[in-house]
Amino acid sequence: MENSDPSGRLIFRLMYRLRRHLDKWAVSHLAEMNSINFNLTYMPYFMNIGNDGISNLDLVNKIKVTKQGVGKIVKELEKLGLVSTEKSETDARSNMIYLTEEGRKFYDAVREMTNDLTETYIELIGKEEYNQFIDTFIKISEWHEDQD
Repeated sequence: MENSDPSGRLIFRLMYRLRRHLDKWAVSHLAEMNSINFNLTYMPYFMNIGNDGISNLDLVNKIKVTKQGVGKIVKELEKLGLVSTEKSETDARSNMIYLTEEGRKFYDAVREMTNDLTETYIELIGKEEYNQFIDTFIKISEWHEDQD
């Protein structure tokens, strides 16, 4: 799939456009599914907490932000009633973060919303191409993480 405009294939431009489209899609779908004031910037934090919970230190390592950054967003998620925190039983320097019942419902709804988008992409480009895209995206992301 060659493009006569070489700037149309620049990864920075493409990633920016995809991010904008995904953000717009997510904001419109989130608005339809709940009444909470969920800021889209909370999504990586929230989705990495998952149904089993996570320590704040593990969350810092997973999403590559500062401990203060995680603390700030977790406080916002607590205000929304989506998460709760408690001191870790194994590490006094760490807190455990868990989804509340409302948080689990929201998490499941976001997963379903994301699965619907994935199905749309698969219909658009086919399962094999979609999986190849995801595998490539993961490989490029891991390469960048190894550079850190």
